[in-house]
Order: sequence, then structure tokens, then C-alpha cells
Amino acid sequence: MDAPSGVAEARRTPLLLASVADPGEAAMALRAGAAIIDLKDPRRGALGPCRLGTLRAARALVLRLDPTRPMSAAAGPARSRDAIRVAAGAARLGYRFVKCGLEDLSTPARAVAALRRVGRAARAASPGVRLIAATYADAGTVRALPWTHLPEVAARAGFDGCLLDTATKDGRRLTDVLTDRDLADFAAGCRAAGLMCALAGSLDLESLARTPALLGADFIGARGALCSGGRRGRLDARRVRRFARALRRTARVVAPRVRAVPGRAPAATPPPAPPTLKAGAGRTADRARRAAADPRTPFRRRRSDRVPGPA
Repeated sequence: MDAPSGVAEARRTPLLLASVADPGEAAMALRAGAAIIDLKDPRRGALGPCRLGTLRAARALVLRLDPTRPMSAAAGPARSRDAIRVAAGAARLGYRFVKCGLEDLSTPARAVAALRRVGRAARAASPGVRLIAATYADAGTVRALPWTHLPEVAARAGFDGCLLDTATKDGRRLTDVLTDRDLADFAAGCRAAGLMCALAGSLDLESLARTPALLGADFIGARGALCSGGRRGRLDARRVRRFARALRRTARVVAPRVRAVPGRAPAATPPPAPPTLKAGAGRTADRARRAAADPRTPFRRRRSDRVPGPA
């Protein structure tokens, strides 16, 4: 399931991942032009999972309206049994992306172990599901893995991408907690590991205009900026359209500045990978090139990178 018609733009334009709470909001976000329809329960935290019945109803409705539109589901903290159940359920329903957070998993070893448990369950239900590991710019508030370790941990766990969010929804934006340089380094770390990069955390139109490094992500996640009444309010189609337009417009304006940041992967599409992969470093570099060319196309993992199947 690829990006919907009309949103697969140049790589320098991140796709809008609109977080919705129920089937009605999912339909509204789809019609308003959100590239990814992301199901989560905002009352249950940054990555609060919806009930499986809600996931099932939203998936059925989106399939009727546009069967090509990718969907994402939050599974909650990776350490919980619920995350395993929700991840498997969402994958079985056909959700393209499944996200889980690293609350109370502050060390790389514990984080990798928890992610692998979730990954095994999700891929047993649907081998093609794409798994996203999430941590927080304010990781200390929930004893989560520090964000600087996330790309390495996600790669070791066999995941496909990273999400950097904020855990404490107190009005502070991701861009209030981290600097432009921090965000650029995070995106570069994801790219070097061959992983997709998503950024979220109370991001709004001002964030897009003031922080060029946001445009280095593959996905920008939003909820509060798309709702009337904040993240626990109701989705507003006008706000979704406005945010999507601003994202495209800002990307066109600041893309040269983003590309000029030292250490960043180029925004332009690189040449296609050679048909035969080289061993070692050549293979890793090829994975990174393919991810940069189209983050929505999964790369083929080395045997050592794959999440083990169920016992």
C-alpha cells in the first residue's frame, strides 16, 4: 500500500501523518488530504492505543473511501502486553505502520528486547507491516530511552523507522525542547541507519516556518494543530488542509537551507541502487540510499537484522 495519489511528492516534502481518534475523524482527515491516517487515543498519552474495535471500524471505513491510503496505529508502550496485542491486531487488519513507545525502557538492551517482542507479534500477523520505534525529546519525564540512542536501537531491533515525539503534553513543542541542530542530527542518524524518520510533538504552523530541520523528516505527525480545542478536541478539516498546504509550501521555500546543513542526506532523489548488493559497508550504504530515495518502500533486511519469527 503506497502513498495516496497526489501526495507522493519530491522527497524533500515530508508527508503529513494526521492522528485521529475514531472512524469519523479518519474519514475527515482522508478527505482533507492527510497522507497517513494515524489512529491513537489522545486521552491515553502520546502513543495511546485505540481499542481494537475502533481500529477495525476505522480501517473498514478508510478502505471503502480510498483503499490506497496508508494507515498507522499507535500500540502504546512497548513494555506492555497490550502493545503486543494491539500491534498484532493492527497488523492483521492491514495497518501499514505500527508504532510503540519506549517509556520505562531507558537502556538500549531493555529497549531492544521489548521492541523485538512487539515486532515478532506484528510480523507474525502481517510480514509486511512497518514498525516504528518512538521515544521522546523529554525522555527523562517518562524514564524512556534517550533520543540520541533511538536509531541504533531501532535498527538492532529490526524496526523500519523512528519517531521522535514529546511525552509531556504541556504546550511545549518538540522545537521548544530540541534545537534545529538536534533535529538535523536525529534525521541524519535515521538516514545513516536506513530508517524512516518521523517527527511529532505539538508541532504547529509556526514550528514549520521557524525550524528548517523538520523538513528533513519523512513524516510530520500532528494532532493538536489539526483540532479545535487542542489534541483532545475534535479534528477540523480546515485545519488539516491548512497544515498540509503549509507543509508543502514551507518545504519548497526552505528546502535549499535544509539540504545545506552539514551531515544531512541530500534531499534530491539519489541514483538507483545497483542490482547486486555488496557485502558489509556497501550493503548498509545501499539500504540508506534506498530509504532516502523513497522512505515508503521497505528495504530488504540482512538476515541478522530481521526480527525473529515466533517460537
